Amino acid sequence: MDGLVVAGGGTLDGRGRALWACRQRGQRDCPTPTSTLTIANSKDVVVAGLRSVDSELFHVVVLQCHGVTVRGVTVEAPADSPNTDGIHLHMSTHVSVYDARISTGDDCISIGPGNSHLWIERVACGPGHGISIGSLGKQQGTEVEAVQNVTVKTTWFTGTMNGLRIKTWGGSKRGFVTGVTFADSTMSGVDNPIIIDQNYCPTSSGCPGAGRSSSIRISDVRYVGIRGSSATPVAVNFDCSRSYPCSGISLQDVALTYQNRAAAKSYCRNVQGTALGLVLPPSCL
Repeated sequence: MDGLVVAGGGTLDGRGRALWACRQRGQRDCPTPTSTLTIANSKDVVVAGLRSVDSELFHVVVLQCHGVTVRGVTVEAPADSPNTDGIHLHMSTHVSVYDARISTGDDCISIGPGNSHLWIERVACGPGHGISIGSLGKQQGTEVEAVQNVTVKTTWFTGTMNGLRIKTWGGSKRGFVTGVTFADSTMSGVDNPIIIDQNYCPTSSGCPGAGRSSSIRISDVRYVGIRGSSATPVAVNFDCSRSYPCSGISLQDVALTYQNRAAAKSYCRNVQGTALGLVLPPSCL
């Protein structure tokens, strides 16, 4: 579909609470969850001024699209609601997200494989799992999973699990993340304000590729003007692939404390990069 405009002050109520309760009880006959709004195989689309509440699955999905603008969207779901990503982008190009307020139980914005030329600006996130590139590399195979040319700027994270995250699974699935800028972010009580996790395994065991080095290459990622407080001692965590170390990672004008009162720490493994200007905690690059 070309030229679609979805706008107005309406509310989309996914009524997901009954399904979440069914799944929490471990029932086998729970309905298959569905996303509330999916824009697929379209170009030159505008989604503006909508409110999405309690989606069973993802709230807004942009799939295999070109030239999409999402503006002034509000997402609301409980912090413990499962897999309720606020805005999910997948295999799309030239997508812009502006002025979003997202409170949910998973990623506020998730950037899946096949995305390029994304612009995300003025997003308030919390509760939730932050703004994430990935996960990448879960499904093994020969197809290359790539994310490139992404800008995320002027964002606020409050009480989230993560702030700015890149996550990949272990294993042989090939792919890359390159040309990413994270700028002007404010963290308030965030567990992992800055994190690259190339050993992603949310269940701690039984994950695809567990114990194997990730084959996703991460390069040219910039963090500029990131400030605020971490809820954990490690505010900057770069845990990269031993087979393909992260390269071209840069920190500039970063000021993160531990719970607003103590010095935080940085952790680096298999990463190469630089630090410019004032960087706190002290860089391990």
